[in-house]
Amino acid sequence: MDALSQGAGEAAEGWGVIVRTALITTTVNVPHVLALYRKLDPDVRFFVAGDRKTPQAAYDFCDALGNCVALRPTAQTKWKCSELISWDNDSRRDIALLEALQWGADIVVSVDDDMVVCSPDFFERIETVLTTPYSGLQFGRAGYWCDAGQFTVPPARQRGLPLECETHNDMTFVSGASIGALQGIILGVPDTDSLTMYVSKPQVLSATDVLHSGLVMHPEALGVFNSQFSAFRRELAPAFAQFYKWQNRNTDIIASVIMRRIMRVNKLYTYFGLPTGYHARTARNPVKEFKAELFGLEQIQSVATVLERMDRFAVDKSIVRQIYEKLATLEWWPERCAEAAFAFLDDAETTL
Repeated sequence: MDALSQGAGEAAEGWGVIVRTALITTTVNVPHVLALYRKLDPDVRFFVAGDRKTPQAAYDFCDALGNCVALRPTAQTKWKCSELISWDNDSRRDIALLEALQWGADIVVSVDDDMVVCSPDFFERIETVLTTPYSGLQFGRAGYWCDAGQFTVPPARQRGLPLECETHNDMTFVSGASIGALQGIILGVPDTDSLTMYVSKPQVLSATDVLHSGLVMHPEALGVFNSQFSAFRRELAPAFAQFYKWQNRNTDIIASVIMRRIMRVNKLYTYFGLPTGYHARTARNPVKEFKAELFGLEQIQSVATVLERMDRFAVDKSIVRQIYEKLATLEWWPERCAEAAFAFLDDAETTL
């Protein structure tokens, strides 16, 4: 099924009986939290992409987990994009994603190695959300930014939203919607921007009833989600690539805007709600964090504007490739980033 071509979206009823789920991450530490994820479902295959700084103990730990593919740097070089996306950054997750697709994952779950899952039905709930038609609340307003971070307690503005934007979380409802991607509830250190973290130092210990019940974002609203605690359908995977070397801390945010544009074409929705995870993130330098967010903050509105103006897509080429071809023509889009993106798409197309 190729929902990256115009008109190819399918309803959830089209899923087969057996769903293959993969978890992807990257780490430069021993990812002890994966032992908890493993207890929740022995059949989900883990793909952990190491980096040049990843210690041998991390690979030994992953090898002992069972049903876990620990990807050493030498094993990653088979992919065309491997050197282009560079090392020593979160983009190694791209390789874990490619390996999951090659294995045949129908659903891809992306988590960080400091995200402690709090829902015992974590994988089951994700599979249910992504394979069952949704009827319920919808938030956001067509053409305007919205913010799922306003549904936590306390509210914590989602990382990656333009600093100057006014958000509109208008409430309505939708019936029989197919979900393409979801972001779980993040407790502890929220996924907010460095300025909010510096000024408010929020600690999220609860979610509103609205978020706990689950809701979807209006497909024509402008909004974001992250790669820290999220999941998506296989056919959307090429839009999830991370290019940290050029986009830094908001690379997953840019990817989410691209993925949501593709989902709109294919009548797929973004879901926010359960499962729940606790983000046990260590304190970081706020100035350094802000610098790492700058490219995304400066360009996220430009990316959204470009995508909004792309109202026609060729049917003989994937939409995500057409989007990157457009972005590559823009003066502010890094040339080397475009080169890495096309290499990743070439790799992804061999797996789909």
